[in-house]
Amino acid sequence: MTFCSLATVASAPLSLRGVLALVFIIAVGLAPGGCLAESGETADTSATRIRASGEAEVVVPPDRAWVDVALVTRNVAASAAVAANAEESQRVLAALREALGPDAQIASAGYSLAPNYRYIQGQGQQLDGFMVRNRLRVTLQDVSAAGRVIDAASRAGASEIQQVSYGLADAGMAQRQALAEATRSGVERAGVMAKALDMEVTRVLSVDDSGAAPAPVVREVQMLAKSVGLSAAVPTDLSPGGIHVRASVTVSVEVGP
Repeated sequence: MTFCSLATVASAPLSLRGVLALVFIIAVGLAPGGCLAESGETADTSATRIRASGEAEVVVPPDRAWVDVALVTRNVAASAAVAANAEESQRVLAALREALGPDAQIASAGYSLAPNYRYIQGQGQQLDGFMVRNRLRVTLQDVSAAGRVIDAASRAGASEIQQVSYGLADAGMAQRQALAEATRSGVERAGVMAKALDMEVTRVLSVDDSGAAPAPVVREVQMLAKSVGLSAAVPTDLSPGGIHVRASVTVSVEVGP
């Protein structure tokens, strides 16, 4: 506790103004937070802080697969190209449902009708019919069935097998695991830096999440199914690999001797 020093009061009688001034000084000194009542510890601003980053990667097997199949038709008349595409689509859809069952998850992922042009010397670009492209996406809960989709669609006359991609239906568990490992890595790295300073971590002040997201596996097939003429005797076998889930954090810690 500290006390304010008051000026020595002269022995001569005080004027009214002097008395009021003295009373004010005493009141301030006795008030909470005033000089007479001041107490408590001063905040310690000398603590040393260290910031460190932590990264982690978790690899898990995929539990979902998506196969993109394209049906492309051409004709000099737009209506004929559309009709031919519809017929081809029905044939491929029937083959896919036969291979995967009636509950197969198949949806249109894109549809386009566009004119075709060709260059003629001296005449420039000339209309050369129309092209229709219908892209179907097959969603699989059994990732091993991707090869069957390719084989069935190809035999049914699909124009292109565009890509096969793999992922996770719910990446939450893998993301939490990656975040936990990244946090432990960040604290461990901060501890290594503290030890180099002959200190140790006394407490964790904050942890900032930079995010954790799975990286899908995409197989670019780009197969011209009609021209390949896949044989049923040689089934397509695909190896998806693992899904990489990465996480990074920034850790702030307090260190001391």
